[in-house]
Amino acid sequence: MSGPCAKKRVLCTIVTPRGERFVGENVCASPQATCPRAPGENYDKCITICGQEGHAETVALARAGDKARGAHAYVEGHTYACRDCQQQLFGAGVAALTIGAPPVVRELEPA
Repeated sequence: MSGPCAKKRVLCTIVTPRGERFVGENVCASPQATCPRAPGENYDKCITICGQEGHAETVALARAGDKARGAHAYVEGHTYACRDCQQQLFGAGVAALTIGAPPVVRELEPA
């Protein structure tokens, strides 16, 4: 059973130039009631204890694959993207990174 990170829920949405969306989240395979990391501690326990697949940004990148080139990434639930995630996003060809929600997609109403 997987669940949300006890410390903070983070989402990353990669929106391609064609409007396709790929979402990653920092879910845990073994969610904890409280975060096992001490303040300032690295993310090793996220993997070893919580079974986190990765940061939301890396999960979204894995889902987007080559379609990330030229895309725009949006990170919600955090005030920044860590240096490693920034390097991975831009290394994959993501053109822009915004801290905040992606634009709302509005469906066209039938005529």
